[in-house]
Amino acid sequence: MPDPRDLLICLLDYIKEQAKQINPAAYRLASAKGFQRQRGDVAGLPGVEFDIKVTGDHIWLRIPRLIAEPPPAPQPAHKALLRSSPDPNDQPPFIDDAALARQINLLIQSAKGRGESIDIAQVEAQQRAGAAEVLAAYTALWTRWATGERPRRRTISLYGDLFTLMHQMEAEQTSKPQELIWGIGISSWQLKTEKENIAFEYPLLTQAMELSIDDRSMAIEIRPRATETRVELDAFVACQVSGTIEVERSAIAQLSRQKDRPATPFDPGSYSDVLKLIAGNLDSEGQYKEVLNQNGTAPPPSSHLIVTDAWVLLSRPRTINYLFEDLKRLQEKLEDGCTIHEGPLALVTAPSDQPIQFEPITFRGLSGRGTSTAGGTVEELYFPLPYNDEQVTIVQRLKRAPGVTVQGPPGTGKTHTIANVICHYLASGK
Repeated sequence: MPDPRDLLICLLDYIKEQAKQINPAAYRLASAKGFQRQRGDVAGLPGVEFDIKVTGDHIWLRIPRLIAEPPPAPQPAHKALLRSSPDPNDQPPFIDDAALARQINLLIQSAKGRGESIDIAQVEAQQRAGAAEVLAAYTALWTRWATGERPRRRTISLYGDLFTLMHQMEAEQTSKPQELIWGIGISSWQLKTEKENIAFEYPLLTQAMELSIDDRSMAIEIRPRATETRVELDAFVACQVSGTIEVERSAIAQLSRQKDRPATPFDPGSYSDVLKLIAGNLDSEGQYKEVLNQNGTAPPPSSHLIVTDAWVLLSRPRTINYLFEDLKRLQEKLEDGCTIHEGPLALVTAPSDQPIQFEPITFRGLSGRGTSTAGGTVEELYFPLPYNDEQVTIVQRLKRAPGVTVQGPPGTGKTHTIANVICHYLASGK
């Protein structure tokens, strides 16, 4: 029979896979909702800094808090004629035709009031020519301002989006938990299932990030959380791509071997070998392409897997819950050779054919039902919820056996009993 420790590790793997709710169609950046920025959207923006390393800290991205600069003000004499937008991405300045018409009409009426003969067409042409010169001079000033202000406004917009996301993450921790991840290795592939074709376009490695604000500069800083880099192959598993489980294990093992050099988007040596491993083993014609230096992006999904070194910063519903983290810690303890207690050990060992003799135990209950009359040794019963004699019998038998089978129709209190038993064990130091 296989080693019980290995069987228990496999059982935890099975629980983890069964707990996943995978929609392969969701792994497409083009249809993702929420915050999303690729390198070309961020690199080169005024004030934005990458890869800031100080003693005991590594800031992957810092965005300053910039103030929007207003457009240049026109001369007071020309203010009534000119119309311009404070948005550098808006249309350039233009003449207010109604204001110009009023100005021309006032000049004509003033000349007539003084009894002067006037050529109306000539006056109108002169005024329009003058207005055109004023517009050209101001447009040159406005264009120079807009050219410099556009990238600043993109930094301001990036700051605002991240500021909003940070507060959403804080406010929705219980109802709609979100996470910010930095994805490395944006890849594309046209996956085929029995019912449909799915366009996969997603990073293969993701790192959970945290947002914070520097109290002095008010800059937003993005750092990696104290969690390991995640290998994102769940969509391939759901689409039954051959060999995915083995490739995923190999990729995770490779990342674990280089913990002293964790994967970051600024160090190709920290991730390129893993991405090449995935590209070469999941598809016989899969390719790994370096596009980051050319500010390129992943190509559209095609019949073969294309893995690139491009990265993306995006928000998504939090997919890694506490259950997965607990299962991982349990597996690590098993691999390190921890003691396996009787309960879980009973799940992966052959049952005994010897009858178990039960010795009476009296539990002194704390939830208000009084004391069991079973006789024998007296022990405390830490049941926080109301209980009955049948539930006490279950705990009594668990004192002598690693497990007890309980059968009951819906609504008879099985889950209620499990909660009591868990609390009793925790209170007893188990």
